[in-house]
Amino acid sequence: MPRCLRCQREISETVHRPEAYRIDGFRLHTGKTRRVHTQTEDGHAHSYLQLSDVDNVHLCVDCFRRPGMKDVWLQSFPDIDDLDALRQ
Repeated sequence: MPRCLRCQREISETVHRPEAYRIDGFRLHTGKTRRVHTQTEDGHAHSYLQLSDVDNVHLCVDCFRRPGMKDVWLQSFPDIDDLDALRQ
């Protein structure tokens, strides 16, 4: 079973029932990123972040509820090095 990045407790699997479900934690698919620049055949330049050195990080629902955690988890694209805020 995965453990929470912040509090280290085990995170149970999601339980699905016909009338409801129970979630005990969340998984962030992250890792080191690098900016990639490409150019289309018609000359338009594009750049994007490419995920490399993939790592799956877990956060329990209790830690997810803490102030600021949801913002880091859902509204930014944290690099694995940026996750120190979640460990404290």
